[in-house]
Amino acid sequence: MDLGLEGRVALIGGGSEGLGFGVAEVLAHEGVRLAIYGLDDARLREAQAELSAIAVEEVLALPCDVRVAADCERVVRETVARFGQLDFLLTNMKGSYGTPFPDDDAIWADAWEMWAMGPVRLMRSAVPEMRRNGGGSIVNLTSCGVHQTIHETRFSEIPRLALTGYAKYQATELAPANVRVNNILPGWVMTPRAEQRFRAEAQERGVSPEEIEREEAALVPMGRFATTAEIGKAVAFLFSDAASYITGTNLRVDGGWCENPVV
Repeated sequence: MDLGLEGRVALIGGGSEGLGFGVAEVLAHEGVRLAIYGLDDARLREAQAELSAIAVEEVLALPCDVRVAADCERVVRETVARFGQLDFLLTNMKGSYGTPFPDDDAIWADAWEMWAMGPVRLMRSAVPEMRRNGGGSIVNLTSCGVHQTIHETRFSEIPRLALTGYAKYQATELAPANVRVNNILPGWVMTPRAEQRFRAEAQERGVSPEEIEREEAALVPMGRFATTAEIGKAVAFLFSDAASYITGTNLRVDGGWCENPVV
């Protein structure tokens, strides 16, 4: 299926590595003009070079801390200044792993700024541009942890639950303007961070990283982790006109892992 994305403009969160980079790669192959944002300027520049080699034109790399409202406003503004429009927004922040619930209110406040208010700020900045452009599509990459409790990532899932609710309200309010808002809930994905976790646990237990991977993959009905490209293809679909009547949804891309969703 030709998704008809060529020449459209996307701003991709966390596009320098992991899931965000994987999504950006898929979109680059679809002919989307790309801006990526992230915290690590050096890694952003590396990703910019890698993605520009396959994209239709040079990728725009934008340092951004989503906890800072001015940064969120700036990346949207600079994307539009460079490409003349903004069609798609992907909000994406890597989750916590193994972080216990803290006792410090300041840590909770920072989590809220990162996983809830960061996407809210980006959407707030992007929506006026999409309205001017006659519509657009926003996808938030969250986690299956908002449908089924995941003990290891519980700290980041709490604010993501709030984001999921916000996205639903926004989808309803923005539908008349042809701005669609959806959430993708990945399950376990093979990323450099996951591989690093396999190595760390393997060292603790005195086994191979491959054994850790096999143990965890066995918990997924499909028997494996997702690739970042598989998440990217789901994002590309929700961005495209093939999903023109889909808004306000939570799409799990988890290989069947989430068997008993709690919400």
